[in-house]
Amino acid sequence: MTGYTLRRAIDAFVTDLRLGSDKSPGTIENYRRDLLLFHRYLAGVDDTATLRSRKPQLLQAQHQLDESLPDIPVSEITHRQIKAFLLYCQDVRKNSKYAIARKVSALKAFFAYLVKDDIIANDPMERIDRPKINPKDTLRKHLERDDIDELLSYIRHKSKSPERDLALVSLLLYGGLRISELIGLKVTDIRFGENFVRVLHGKGNKQRLVPLPDKVMSFLRSYLAVRPHPEAPYLFTGKNGGKLSRSSAYYIVKRLVKEVGLDPEISPHKLRHTCATLLLEAGIDLRYIQEFLGHADISTTQIYTHVSRARLREVIEEKDPFELD
Repeated sequence: MTGYTLRRAIDAFVTDLRLGSDKSPGTIENYRRDLLLFHRYLAGVDDTATLRSRKPQLLQAQHQLDESLPDIPVSEITHRQIKAFLLYCQDVRKNSKYAIARKVSALKAFFAYLVKDDIIANDPMERIDRPKINPKDTLRKHLERDDIDELLSYIRHKSKSPERDLALVSLLLYGGLRISELIGLKVTDIRFGENFVRVLHGKGNKQRLVPLPDKVMSFLRSYLAVRPHPEAPYLFTGKNGGKLSRSSAYYIVKRLVKEVGLDPEISPHKLRHTCATLLLEAGIDLRYIQEFLGHADISTTQIYTHVSRARLREVIEEKDPFELD
């Protein structure tokens, strides 16, 4: 099909994923961002500064920039351009192997879609392999216990919104929530009598019940007592009472990490990795960790095994991996 531009192709691909794939909303959004980054690279736009910040005003500026990018025919994209883009991500943007692997996955899925729909005749990704990754690599960047204590202490004593920030950060640190799961939490998802939160995740809103320590439940109670929009259904809200945006939640964590002086690479997802690391260090079986995090791929060699919620709760209480007072 002649005249099919990259921007149009990305929009069509993302729509197809949302309507007919088993990819989670988070994965689809990551694919969209990676493909937009690829578009910017081909257009000669240097965005190495802007994309490292998730501030709402910079995201809006980035969106406006994306709308003005020149159209590029998808039929003219070559495997050499793709290889150069991946090297750019590695050497200039300093992406990790994991981030590069995700970009390769996004590009492979994108061009496979274009071939399937007869938009292009040949797949330029056929000669590009996904880098091999040690599963442990994704867990290496995390907070040590001293870092955690310093972060929580800073929030208690110096944050402008201590109740909100303690609730938000503790759900990432001790609940292992993904950022999409965090912002999707509703007040009715909190089970105070049982020390659980109900988390919806993935396509079709699959659910899991995540057991939480008493201290985290205390943080949630304190936040609910003072939150600015008490009638709002979502636990975390924006200025107008609607659901807190992904970018705003990301910015809150990055701002706190920066103010405390911790590793600037720490992100909401790295707090999830910290949770996984604490569980692993406590000697909890991978089957329970997989159930706790709703993530079957913590170990690529471990087959996902269902664990009863009651037993999961018992294990978490018995091991006390978080050592909260």
